[in-house]
Amino acid sequence: MAQVYVEQIRFLLVVALLLFVPFGLVDALAGSLIEVEAEEDASVGQVLGLAAGIMLHIATASFGEVFYAGMAMAAVTESIEGKPRSSIGRLLRSLPVGRLVAVDLISSFGLALGLVLLVVPGLMLFARYVLAAPVLKIEGLSIGAAFRRSSELSRGHRWFVLLLLGGLYLLTEGLTAVLQDGAVEAIGHSLPSDWAIAVVVGVVITPVWAVGLCVVAWTLIHHERQALRPPAPAP
Repeated sequence: MAQVYVEQIRFLLVVALLLFVPFGLVDALAGSLIEVEAEEDASVGQVLGLAAGIMLHIATASFGEVFYAGMAMAAVTESIEGKPRSSIGRLLRSLPVGRLVAVDLISSFGLALGLVLLVVPGLMLFARYVLAAPVLKIEGLSIGAAFRRSSELSRGHRWFVLLLLGGLYLLTEGLTAVLQDGAVEAIGHSLPSDWAIAVVVGVVITPVWAVGLCVVAWTLIHHERQALRPPAPAP
């Protein structure tokens, strides 16, 4: 993961800035709408503003992370395969954005439901299906096929996937919380500061998770290919 991250750092940071500067502004604006308190005497406009802010915040967070993860997956795939770097425009055109967003929404809902019902099923769902997005992009699969492929790749390696990617997910979420809380205490709470915080979090944290996810998927794909390769003939 560290090797691929270092190799791709310039590209990853440039794309992160291009994405999270505008997405950060929209997210900050959504946050300012959410701050409106829906009290009993609140106007209809305030309530609608609160609802719009929540929906906008969810949409920007999900779409921004999915879009960036897709770009990172495309770049990491080319790096691992030894292909020359494609332009940002070409990578954008190759992204199956709709399918990636659908996979993200289904995964998030399934994980949340599993954790609400019982922690263990939620963790098992995470280990089984967390690779759906990268394999969808790497192998050009449909939504359903991506979930089946993730389950197939992780079979026999789910503790590895759970501990490594689950630990990485908790680490990135923890760092996000620390950065956000520390920045708010240092520079205050306003639209410009919220925008700056959103950009810094997106640029610093999101590449780590995206690279980790893609590298694990590629590692398991390579492991599968090695296992299926016929043995060399005896001399």
